[in-house]
Amino acid sequence: MIHSKLLGLGHTAFAMLAVPAAALAQTPTTPSPAAPPADGNAAGLIGMVGVLLALFVAVGIAVKIYDAKRKREEQGVALQARLSDALLLTPNLTGIPVVASVHMPLRRSAPPLVELTGTVPTPEARETARRVVQRELDGINAQFEDKIAIDPQQRVRKIAA
Repeated sequence: MIHSKLLGLGHTAFAMLAVPAAALAQTPTTPSPAAPPADGNAAGLIGMVGVLLALFVAVGIAVKIYDAKRKREEQGVALQARLSDALLLTPNLTGIPVVASVHMPLRRSAPPLVELTGTVPTPEARETARRVVQRELDGINAQFEDKIAIDPQQRVRKIAA
């Protein structure tokens, strides 16, 4: 009787060891994500190509817009440097803080905006600054805004030579 109980216990232990192996052998394999659809439908592939094409077009448009913006900013910086040089080289404006700022719109058809700002001691100095900037803008389609303030109390700084 003891022998039959041990034999029954052996079968149970063997069955418990065999079950995990059988369960492990039955796990399904997952298909690889790069495999084409099993039914032969190419709609997924066409959709993916369409999305990639749209992405390339969007990147191309963004690069063109960025390049146009960069070129317009370079033109604005060049114009601003030209105006600043003209103001600095004017003898009547030496030591007077007058600055010309240029704002370039993205569209080529829109004119740049030139703002003349600063403080001058006399109306004559203001008129001189206006004439210098307008002379430099001659032939350029630009909007001009004069924001120069007149302060008779302002002292002219002398620049040491």
